[in-house]
Amino acid sequence: MKRPWGVLSAGIFLVALAILAIVSTILPALIPLLWVLPLTIVIFGFWLIILAFIKKALKTTVYEAPPLMVGGWGILLIGVGMLWLYPSMWILILAILILVIGLIAIIYSFVKKP
Repeated sequence: MKRPWGVLSAGIFLVALAILAIVSTILPALIPLLWVLPLTIVIFGFWLIILAFIKKALKTTVYEAPPLMVGGWGILLIGVGMLWLYPSMWILILAILILVIGLIAIIYSFVKKP
């Protein structure tokens, strides 16, 4: 049975965006308005990593995206959000992102069945 992960993920993205926007409006000293979208992207990236573990435990069907790909997108979104939040540390964040992507490629080469 195909599960509606897309609808759930869209809902989580919208809820995170709405909560951060509300907190930013009520307490601008806590979360500046310019941080709302990057923080939403980072939170959504963490959700995708959690979703990858859920999909791994539930054994995805043939037509669903594999858990490794979903987790990889989560890591990529976390990196993009962090680059947006901390542009002065871009070289460090980019180096860590390249390292993580390289490690994922190595792990994928051992996990993938020929």
